[in-house]
Order: sequence, then C-alpha cells, then structure tokens
Amino acid sequence: MGTISQDHAKLDSDTIAEAMKSLVESDPSIKVKFIIANVQARFHYTISYRKAWLAKQKSIIKVFGGWEESYQALLMWFSAIVQKMHGSQVQIKTQPLYNRSENVEGVRIFHRIFWSFKPSIISFKYCKPLVQVDGTHLCRNYKGCLLVAVAQDGNQNIVLVTFAIIEG
Repeated sequence: MGTISQDHAKLDSDTIAEAMKSLVESDPSIKVKFIIANVQARFHYTISYRKAWLAKQKSIIKVFGGWEESYQALLMWFSAIVQKMHGSQVQIKTQPLYNRSENVEGVRIFHRIFWSFKPSIISFKYCKPLVQVDGTHLCRNYKGCLLVAVAQDGNQNIVLVTFAIIEG
C-alpha cells in the first residue's frame, strides 16, 4: 500500500477501519495506541487518539456486527440451545417499539430474558435450600443488568442455576 501525503484528506476513520480490519479480527481487544503506531508505520502519518478509537469501533462493527445485530441474534442462539439441550428453559420478553410516542406497527424490541440449562435444573434438586443472586450493570450500548443465581450442592460446590438480563 502506498503512503498518504501529509494533507491526509483521505485518511479518515473509515479508511483506517478498513486497513485495520484484519488486526481487529485477530484481536478485538487491540489497544488504540497500537492502531496509532500501525497507521504511523503504514501511512507515515500520526493520527489522533479519537480517530484511531473511531476506526477501531468501525472495524469491530464490520467484522463482528453492531450491538443491534447482537440483540437480534439472541432469538437464534437461544432457539439453538433449547433444540440441542432438551429441557433447558428460555423466556424472552419483548415490547413494542415507540417512535415519538407512536407505536411502530409490527416491530418489537428486546426487553428481558431468562435462561437456565437442563444440567443446572437437574442439579438444583440436590442443592441446599439457599439461593444467592448477584448482578452487574451492563455498560455502554447494552442497557440493563445481568443477574446470576447460584446455589450450593452437598459437596459445597457452587452450582449456576439460572441467568437473566433485565432492565435497570
């Protein structure tokens, strides 16, 4: 690839994202400083931290899809779990989409989900009668809380019982 002159009119975050796509694909947690250094080595121009960060985010979306697609894929993933692990339980709640207080006809969006795997359901019968629930808030684009319920079996091992993603 040739070098871009110092006027860098074409060295925007989209161009950098395309150039860094293979790096992001091999390591999605790549540091922004590494992207800056890589652009410096390839294009002989030092980009700002912001431009490198935007390029990384765009590369992640190009390689793995955006967060909207991730939520849309939930139904597919959990359907596969129920089909392959008979007896597993999944409950997904959706809600209507509103645009300026108007209901968007025929469109529903993710609201909350609960799931438990069959081995967890079976092992729960042999647990002590105490359940502990812990949660953590999801960050950035992923609004809500991830909850996990655990119990303790007769050998004092922790057993994951169920999971949920809820609003909050």
